[in-house]
Amino acid sequence: MSDPGGEFARIVGTAHVLAGDAAAAHAVAGRAPRWVVAPGSAEEVSACLALASGAGLAVAPTGRGTRLHWGPPPRRLDVLLSLRRLDRILAHEPADLTMSVEAGVTLGAIAVHLAPHRQLLPLDPPRRAGSTLGGIVATAASGPYRARYGTVRDMLLGVTVARADGTLVKGGGRVVKNVTGYDVPKLFVGALGTLGVVVAAHLRLHPAPPAEASWLFRFPGAEAALEAALGVMDAPVVASRLELLGERDGAGLAVTVGSVPEAVRAQGERIAAVCAGAGGDGQPIADAAAWWAGISERSWPAGPAELTLRIGVRPTDLVKALRAVEAAGPVERPTAEVVNGVLHVALPAPRDAAAALAQVREGLAPLAGTCVVEHAPAGAAGALDVWGDAGPALETMRRLKADLDPAGTLNPGRYVGGI
Repeated sequence: MSDPGGEFARIVGTAHVLAGDAAAAHAVAGRAPRWVVAPGSAEEVSACLALASGAGLAVAPTGRGTRLHWGPPPRRLDVLLSLRRLDRILAHEPADLTMSVEAGVTLGAIAVHLAPHRQLLPLDPPRRAGSTLGGIVATAASGPYRARYGTVRDMLLGVTVARADGTLVKGGGRVVKNVTGYDVPKLFVGALGTLGVVVAAHLRLHPAPPAEASWLFRFPGAEAALEAALGVMDAPVVASRLELLGERDGAGLAVTVGSVPEAVRAQGERIAAVCAGAGGDGQPIADAAAWWAGISERSWPAGPAELTLRIGVRPTDLVKALRAVEAAGPVERPTAEVVNGVLHVALPAPRDAAAALAQVREGLAPLAGTCVVEHAPAGAAGALDVWGDAGPALETMRRLKADLDPAGTLNPGRYVGGI
């Protein structure tokens, strides 16, 4: 094919294709694409992928580029396929608590649409307002609300996906009851766009609670805060958020409860009693929505020199995991999702990122912990194993990749094991 750029322009319109220096400004992990192409419909996505696949071009799908720094640099990159023009809310059924959206719709737009209906899509990752639904599916990004509501995997009823060769396929359905059989849509959650390009999704919503309250309890150290958090998990309460915060002068435990007002008050009193028993002193959080947005942002890199890590261990081992990271160097903004055993932490400017990462993983080995690099210092990502050992699951993942993208068109080399 003599001029792929011209063919892309014929599909999506000249105004929606960038080339040369304009395309190079949209580099993925330091690797510049030859073209940036922005289709405006599922059919245009299909046609662009068919063209790219037939021409042997490598494609990186993206929404608004919020998490393009996740993963190592692609082995090759020809086309950055931007889905930001696919930004329509296709359907909303308030009575069924479901909605259908295109992949480029942001979580902020979804929240605005649902607010008058007192309904939620309870996903609160960093950079929430500008994160697209397709990007959230691809990265499985989440935040403190995961303690009660889970991740996008738990809210995804169905998807429309463009395969690497451009074939459009649908999996799942539009209603909650239509989830029997092999759950194909879940394959695309967290796959970083390596198996297919999600162009639309059908979602399960949640009713907004009649009342919600948050409290912050202060403790002399992380061990006491974790003891209290585990006590809250064992208590007869339902926490919407349960977050352990590492601080320079001790530790904090932030808790949210959402229910009818009487239940919120009663559960708050129970939580306060548990925390007091572990030596904690608490206060209500004013302007909780803004405060929690700031807590979610703590896991976001503060600068290009940071090494930010997402660590998974048993909830009871969270403080041990934090100490393992501290042994590798000074840490910033440690935050733990206690219910899920997820620790977010940043090493501000390690002199040798690879050595620091190796030391952290060695320290986590006795805990059977996992460690994923979400952001690496500038220029270091290509030398790091950002995903870590996937274990026996890797062979299954490779077979899926071979079945769904045999030519390696989509995001080659960006996922676990170089998939």
